[in-house]
Amino acid sequence: MTPYRMIALVLVVVLLVTVATPARAEAMEVGTIIFLVGVGVAVLIVIAYLIVANVSERRHAEAPARAPMADAGPLVLVAHVNAATESP
Repeated sequence: MTPYRMIALVLVVVLLVTVATPARAEAMEVGTIIFLVGVGVAVLIVIAYLIVANVSERRHAEAPARAPMADAGPLVLVAHVNAATESP
């Protein structure tokens, strides 16, 4: 093996080891952790809301449609007039 190939091989190995090693881990701040947890909770609430809305929409679609007062009898209007009072 020639010296140039040996140097190239050593440089490639050093480069691969440098890229493969993970960066130094840093601690997260409390505010960042609280923010991430809050975003996660908000996403879960939205997903739960969409699931409940979808289920209730299916129930409304499956329910038979009926008139609001189909079971009631005929509509009767009653008027009461009190003639004893005078208008101002």
